Amino acid sequence: MEKLKVGDLINIGVFSALYFVCLSVGTLLGVVLIPGGTHIFAPSFAALLSGVVYMFLVTKVKKFGAISIIGILLALFYFSSGHFGPTFLASLVFGFLADFVAKKGHYVSDKWNLASYFVFSLGNLGPILPMWFMKEAYIQSLVERGKDNSYITKVLASFEWPVIATVLVSLVLFSIIGGVFGQKMVKKHFSKAGLV
Repeated sequence: MEKLKVGDLINIGVFSALYFVCLSVGTLLGVVLIPGGTHIFAPSFAALLSGVVYMFLVTKVKKFGAISIIGILLALFYFSSGHFGPTFLASLVFGFLADFVAKKGHYVSDKWNLASYFVFSLGNLGPILPMWFMKEAYIQSLVERGKDNSYITKVLASFEWPVIATVLVSLVLFSIIGGVFGQKMVKKHFSKAGLV
């Protein structure tokens, strides 16, 4: 297995920063466009916006570890920014899984890279999953951080299965759209320019 080199790590750092920008914009869109101001659709919007960055990274580096490192960086961000404890685990787990999926296609298969992108996008559900599956502990953590009831009510996602299904379906659709668009952009512009 080919090891990551200094140039690869620099590329990963650049693409990680770009991914964080897309994630931030996606979160903002989710809060602004969805009634109620919650961020439960932030992962879907992030998946829609981040496809170009992800596909460019995969096509540029083509080595195991690049995707995993971004997952680790996301996990560190969630862990250090005061998110609920288990939140960071999703980024770690799905980051590594996405790397293995892309590796199945040797990082050049459109099909495997698209599947990898969807798996990676699941990691952004980390901040939301505790709202559904650890609701009481999540509320307690917000109270301990000094959040009032109005804030808790606003950010807390409903544990209704139609809501969960809508979030998951939107994540599937948006990651496919974002991933396919990313692949087309890489082939149309970056490959022709000799950047990958």
